[in-house]
Amino acid sequence: MRVAVLGRTEMLWNSIKLLEESEHEIVLIGTCKAAPEYSVDEKHFEQEAKRLGIPFFNNAKINSDEIIALLSRVQADIAISINWLTVIGQRAIDCFRYGILNAHAGDLPKYRGNACPNWAIINGEKRIGITVHYMLADEIDAGDILVKDYYSLNDKTTITEIYQYMEKKIPEMYMQALDKIAQGAFPTSQSKKPEDILRCYPRVPSDSFIDWKMSCNDIDKLVRASCSPFTGAYTYFKEYKIRIFECSKEPFRTSVLVVPGQIVMIDKLTNRIGVAARDGIIIICKSEVEGSEKKITEIITSVRARMNYSVQDKLYELERRIEKLENIGGGIIHTLNTSIRMLEENVHEII
Repeated sequence: MRVAVLGRTEMLWNSIKLLEESEHEIVLIGTCKAAPEYSVDEKHFEQEAKRLGIPFFNNAKINSDEIIALLSRVQADIAISINWLTVIGQRAIDCFRYGILNAHAGDLPKYRGNACPNWAIINGEKRIGITVHYMLADEIDAGDILVKDYYSLNDKTTITEIYQYMEKKIPEMYMQALDKIAQGAFPTSQSKKPEDILRCYPRVPSDSFIDWKMSCNDIDKLVRASCSPFTGAYTYFKEYKIRIFECSKEPFRTSVLVVPGQIVMIDKLTNRIGVAARDGIIIICKSEVEGSEKKITEIITSVRARMNYSVQDKLYELERRIEKLENIGGGIIHTLNTSIRMLEENVHEII
């Protein structure tokens, strides 16, 4: 079949490579702005299109007249898509005989939408679904299903592992889906019952901020859902922002009276820090001090220390700094005004 490729991510890039080895023909590549965590961006897709000698576009406005005309002109039988930035309309879908296939990291109709594997880890799921389905115009992950696979999760699974799995599995699932279409196989309809649908909304970097009043399990899940290819869960210590990529959990060995966030262990030999959470200790195993080459045990050296600053104390400090700057500024302005008056007087005397 003649295939158009639309979207972003390493998974789509790997799908292109597998398509090139198949009997199918790639006739167009379209993409839009890459997310910061992607190792493959617009330039990679553009260079690949040039190498193949096929049309290319880099424009999220896939429903525009200009892009619709291009999609129609290449006369592709089908399109495959991953992580397109905008909702795709009916005119774009109608450009292809068999419509557009989407690969989605969700057990549809559960986990429709954004950041679904991250949410699945945070939600404590036992598995995630990977689904290749037909797109429906102006809807999110709602079309009939052609291929589905599952990846088991446990209390050690990280988002890194899930992405590594998807980068290999999704291209294979596209090949299965294209074979099914060629054989005339019928897809499976998704349930439309509201109680069967789980809609996930985007996560932003600040969602990975660690509140040490959380349970050890919840902090651990947040860390595992935020590590590579993302920027990591994070906390603060004094003026430092610390990104955490790996942690472990330990119970308190005795009864304790402690404020969550308290440093309870420092191991300089392994560069590990123990921090009190609501119901135990989080051992920070792999971390990075943002903007610094210092190790975490080089900036945290005492069990008298505590993670995260008091917002009230910081506001108080900022208010005092502002007052000081205003006073300094007022003194400078007074000095300038005095100097100007003296210059005016001197000029008047000279005249």
